[in-house]
Order: sequence, then C-alpha cells, then structure tokens
Amino acid sequence: MDRASGTSAVDAAGTVDGVTRVALPVGLHGVDSVNAYVLADGDTVTLVDAGVWRADPDDDGLPALERGLQRAGYALRDISRIVVTHAHIDHYGLAGRLLELTGAELWMHAMTDLDCEKYRHPQTAMARRRDMYADHGLSADEQEEIGDSLARWLPYLHSVVEASTRLRGGERFTTGANEWEVLHTPGHSYGHVCLWSARERVLFSGDHLLPGVTPPVTFERGFDADPLASYLASLDLIAQRAPRLVLPGHGRPFTDAARRIEAISRTKARRLAAVRELIEQAPSTVTGIADRLFPKAVMNYQRNYALSETLAHMARLRWSGLVERRIRRDGVYEWYATAARSPAPSAGAAGEVGPGGGAGTDGGAGASGSARPGGNVGSGGSGGGGAGGIGTGGRAGTGGGAGASGVAGAAGGE
Repeated sequence: MDRASGTSAVDAAGTVDGVTRVALPVGLHGVDSVNAYVLADGDTVTLVDAGVWRADPDDDGLPALERGLQRAGYALRDISRIVVTHAHIDHYGLAGRLLELTGAELWMHAMTDLDCEKYRHPQTAMARRRDMYADHGLSADEQEEIGDSLARWLPYLHSVVEASTRLRGGERFTTGANEWEVLHTPGHSYGHVCLWSARERVLFSGDHLLPGVTPPVTFERGFDADPLASYLASLDLIAQRAPRLVLPGHGRPFTDAARRIEAISRTKARRLAAVRELIEQAPSTVTGIADRLFPKAVMNYQRNYALSETLAHMARLRWSGLVERRIRRDGVYEWYATAARSPAPSAGAAGEVGPGGGAGTDGGAGASGSARPGGNVGSGGSGGGGAGGIGTGGRAGTGGGAGASGVAGAAGGE
C-alpha cells in the first residue's frame, strides 16, 4: 500500500484502498480472533479496535498488530488515533498499552465509561450479576461459575483507560480520501459505534453486524433498559444506508448487508415469539425459558449469552406490556402473560435511544407465528460481561451508576 495515495475505492474483491484488516488472535470463550483495521492517513494511521493484551513477554498481543501495520507500510509509532467500536475486552484490552507506547487519541462512545467503571470495580459488577442470576432462577451451583465470567476476561485487559474523545454519534473524521461518520448503534453493547463512509458505502460494523452469526444482545443492569429495541433500531439505521461492503469485528468482510440484517431481524423476532409463546403456555423463570430456547448452550460462556439474550427479549415483551413478573415464595422472579395473544408489536416501531439512556417506544421485535425454541448461541465476541439482567423491581434497585468521568448510567432496572 502506498501511504501517499489519496485515492479511495472499493475493489471487486471487497477491499478498500487505504484500509488493512488485521486478524488478531483471541482464543477465549469461543472467540477465535478479532479484526483490527489500519486506516492510512498520510504519515499516520487510525486504528479501529485493538484486540486483547496478554501477560506474556514473548507475545503480549503486540506482535500480530505490528505485523499488520508493517503490511500497510507503518509502525506502532504511526498510530495517532484509536477508535474502539465498543469496550468489550476482545476489542479494547490492548488499548491501554497502545496509548502508553504511542500517545494516540482514544475515541469511544461516552457510554463506555460504564464499562470502564465495571472494569475498575469487577467484584461489585460480578456480585451484582450473581444476585441477578439468583433473582431469575439460576441454581446456586451455577451462579458463581456463570456470574463471574468477567474474571476470566480481565487477564486480557492491560489497563482501564477512558476515552480522550467521548463520542455521541454524528461525529466525523477523515483518513486519506475518506470521511467517516460515527453511528451510535447500541444493542450488543450500550456504547457501541459503527463507522460509515457515505462516499464508498463502507461500514465498519464492530459486533453490530457479523457474517454468519447473530450478535448477542447484552442486558446489563445499570445500562440500557430495553437493549433489544435499541438493537433493532440500530439495525434499521444501518439498513437505511444500504452498505455495499461491511468490515466486521469478527470474520471476513461481506457484501450482503441487507440479507444479513433481514436474517438477524428474523432470528430476533422468532426468539421473541418463542419467549412469548412459552410464557403464555405457563409462567416461567428466565432460566427456565433460556434452557428451552438454547438447549445446546452448555459451556459457561454459552449459558451467559443465553441468559443475557433471554433477559433482553423478556424486557422487550415487558416494555410492550405483554408480560409481567411476580416474586415466588422462594424469592425468584416468575414471568407470566398479561393478556391473551394479540397481534405482535412491529419490529420497526422501536425508537432511537438517546444519550441519557432510556429505550425506544413500545414497539418490539415480536413476530406472529409458531415459536421455535431451538437454536445455538452465537459466539460473536463478548468482551467481559458486567451485571446483566432485568432490574430488581420492588427490591432496592441498583440504578445507573455514574461513569468514571461523570456520565450517568441509564436506568438498568424496570
């Protein structure tokens, strides 16, 4: 690649002039690798996502990135800006080390302050998640194993660093001949952003849109109260732009964005319908529903995804007024249908999420038709979960904690 080139184009092979994809190894919780992207900009580069750090003097995560930079004609010292699509550790873990070595700017959405706060106080975050899982029927034997998943990601985090530039969505920057717009796309993560080039119709999608995998929607107490509504609204935001090339956070670039969006939307709608149908058949706990929706989720990380995804779908139904919960004698939440089946809310009715947090309107992703409770949990990159779950209702609520730099969390409970 000629760093002096000022032209930009998408070629027939699906590559973009001035953009180099670097697959960085992860090898944790079903995540084999994560993509970082080197965006040439004269004598400097912008790096999109950073991968994980390792406490290994021979391979701390830097060698693979350095090789990718060399392929693009650059070195570590040339990194001037790092844009992290979301602060899950597989995308963010090496960022602190890179800042030490390069002095680069770190661009992340303002809501990633909540992730940073979670990483600074992991014991509190894990206790909150264990309590939530207990509230929703997970056995005592599994609460610690599944609720402490953050502890298994933390060794891959070099240091907790907040953004030097806090994004809200709508910001623009240029690299070479391309202008990139920041799109806030919450759902998989509350502080998730994509980068969009209107000129080339190219999208850096992070974990919002992946090839062959339905991204899990993350429900974390203290973050977004209705992340599935947020995710569907974010999908619509991307669909309106009709990308001709998607550069994802995992896997190879792809060109069939419209088909992937349609397939993912259908999967979410089927799951929502399945949750609703199961509850209409008989009241149940979140754990009971997750076991039936995801019978193949046996590994701890898979169970974590399954529970978080089920909680997100349950919240969507609750915000739509279709289900409610009560506390059983054993203290566990039991969910029940509030009314007879009626036409499901439209997936397109979900409102946009403002920077202060609440979820969209009462529109949901429900779809009429038969429930399909089977299915696998995608492994499309979770960088360490915090306390996921639906809030504690009549008990003492956890509320949205302030981020490390004073950004208030959204209402995580209901």
